[in-house]
Amino acid sequence: MAATVLERVLRLIALTESPNENEARNAAVLAVKLIRQHKITLVIPEGRVPTPAPRRVSPAPRKRTSSTGRTRRVVDVPAEIRSPLGGDCVECGARYRAGATIYWLESGGGLHPRCFEAWTKRAAGKA
Repeated sequence: MAATVLERVLRLIALTESPNENEARNAAVLAVKLIRQHKITLVIPEGRVPTPAPRRVSPAPRKRTSSTGRTRRVVDVPAEIRSPLGGDCVECGARYRAGATIYWLESGGGLHPRCFEAWTKRAAGKA
């Protein structure tokens, strides 16, 4: 059983190099969870210091404004994901459970679906 857990951790660590940020983030969180749960110690051989890969930042989508016809940048568009671990909603402060569907902000933090709706209505009022 220990070999299968170690193999899974190594596959998750390899998946952290994915160009999909949500997939990479979730893989890292799950790898850390397994490492802590099974009390695994990872050892880096001498002379092999890992260098972090440069993060690819995708440009934010552009939204067309109706009044001027020009485009403006939409900052920090949330992505709908399944939360691997629980956390606190950045809008209302209440907890969400592991496995819950949330909206994840690139700047960090998740929103409940009902809080996301309120957030988008408020953001639309500012535009």
